[in-house]
Amino acid sequence: MSFLNSIKSFGKSALGFLGGDSIGGTLARTALLGYALNRVLKSANKGRDELQDQGTQVVIDPDTNHSVPVLYGSAFVPGKVIDAHLETGNKNLWLAVVFCEKTGNLIDGSSSTITFEEAYIDNFRLGFDTDGVTVKNIYDDDENAGDVWNGLIKVYPFNNGSTSPTTFSSESTGNTSNAYDIFPNWTSTKTLDGLAFALIRFTYNKKQKLTTVGKDIKFKLSNNMTQPGDVLNDYLQNTRYGAGVPSAEIDIQ
Repeated sequence: MSFLNSIKSFGKSALGFLGGDSIGGTLARTALLGYALNRVLKSANKGRDELQDQGTQVVIDPDTNHSVPVLYGSAFVPGKVIDAHLETGNKNLWLAVVFCEKTGNLIDGSSSTITFEEAYIDNFRLGFDTDGVTVKNIYDDDENAGDVWNGLIKVYPFNNGSTSPTTFSSESTGNTSNAYDIFPNWTSTKTLDGLAFALIRFTYNKKQKLTTVGKDIKFKLSNNMTQPGDVLNDYLQNTRYGAGVPSAEIDIQ
């Protein structure tokens, strides 16, 4: 049994990568791949003895209205799946999930920074092992812990394109590799310039009730650009997601 039985339409490379050396500037006006994926069963931590495998119909349609948000301050940001790959053997399923744009500099010239704080899949908060990448525990809304997905999910965050690996703020260690060295079949042309995203690997396990991919993937992210003046200045000047107003036409005094 494998993901292929539960996600029939994925094949070995279900969602074609949107392509290009830099997709940041075109995501808002090109079709992001829509997806309809069944939720990971929320009874995963309830101790059920048997799980009936359910076939899953996956609908893959372009969505021209889906754009990547701009984050200022802190928020829970839902992820947008832009690529997927099912490894040989149909046990490991990879997803590339984009969360938000990388913003520009603050008025003082320092760079804004996107920080990954927490990760949630189907409303379970993920707790990581000592490597800062492999999921060890999951937590429900009441902070009850379970180890049902121990070792079955890996999360690799990036805060500014494929060559900017980062670590969750709660972890002392974490991802240090380029995205194209992790995600199957990617090359150095898959840069995802100016985007905060994560690569997530799910390992099929019927006994541990990880048999379908969670539809609700959201991360808690924060941006150190929080002051109104910095935010307004960034949005006015940015040529990708903002108004593209020349700096000479903006009086920041």
